[in-house]
Amino acid sequence: MDVCILCSPENMQYLSGFQAITYSRPIMFVIDHETTHLIIPALEKAHAHLDSTSVEHLHVYYEHPEMAEGAASALECLGQILKPGSCLGVEYGSLSLKVALALKEKKMELSDIGGLLVQMRYVKEEKEKEYIREAGRLCCYAFEKSLEHARPGISEMEFEQYGTQALYEMLGKDYPYAFSSPACITPSGPERTVMPHVFSSTRKFEEGDMVIHVRKPAINGYYAELERTFFVGRPKEEARRAFEAMLEAQLSVLEKVRPGITAAQLDKAGRDVLRKYGYEEYAIHRIGHGQGLGRHEEPYLIFNSDLELQKDMVFTIEPGIYIEGVGGFRHSDTVIVTENGYENVTDFPKTFRELNFG
Repeated sequence: MDVCILCSPENMQYLSGFQAITYSRPIMFVIDHETTHLIIPALEKAHAHLDSTSVEHLHVYYEHPEMAEGAASALECLGQILKPGSCLGVEYGSLSLKVALALKEKKMELSDIGGLLVQMRYVKEEKEKEYIREAGRLCCYAFEKSLEHARPGISEMEFEQYGTQALYEMLGKDYPYAFSSPACITPSGPERTVMPHVFSSTRKFEEGDMVIHVRKPAINGYYAELERTFFVGRPKEEARRAFEAMLEAQLSVLEKVRPGITAAQLDKAGRDVLRKYGYEEYAIHRIGHGQGLGRHEEPYLIFNSDLELQKDMVFTIEPGIYIEGVGGFRHSDTVIVTENGYENVTDFPKTFRELNFG
């Protein structure tokens, strides 16, 4: 290949250090055999000059007429770099159809490098693990602060803000890392917890509710994830039974995490437990996913993957079951695969006794 063009924000950050906040304006990282280029809109120019960005050439396009003679779009900048007829490595999963067609009109040959970039990110380096560990520590800290306020009558969003506020107060004291994304969700009750991904609302916790609280902070762009199902008051017996099955499934998967085991074997370990209790049809998602620059990233711990775990891969372990009329139940921990097992960076209480609040 003559040139590689990256459009995925995560892959751009991985190779260039530039952490883009992308909306409607394209940003591209371009690599050829001799140098690197970053194509950015004018409003990202100061951002691209931060010490964290390691790129040799900046190419800026402008939206104000006084400067637009140089370039008024990302495609114009790209045209100034590429030679017609070049063989280009691109990410099929991230490159827009508009850009792909424009490149083909210039007789460019496109080849997919997306899979290679994903594999490059599988195994984490020491700095990456350091950031993920710190993100895990923040997960636990904020989670604990919110749980102090678990009670009937508090809303999902109000419950979250206690942990988030405590986090912000702690981070304000000469914090050495770049913090981003205090992201959390807190579906509660039988109807909302069966939706694995749903924004928090003003719904108030009720006596007997199950609640799934999720924390996903990022440190220097690297995420950790902590999720726990807890109860407000005394739950119905069917909900208690489903919770215990979910917990047993997660512990069963965690026991088997080590280098050499396959993703499919881990998925099966969780599903075998849930099948024993008759919950297999309610386990509607994979048992876990990769964790790093992406909130969800490859590789995935799923039934049809023969991927073998390697030391320093990072995953979430999160079997979940979602039963209409009963509720949803899910714990998630972020683990780093070690030489003989795993390191849990979100080690936090799991049992019903520890997670029952009245």
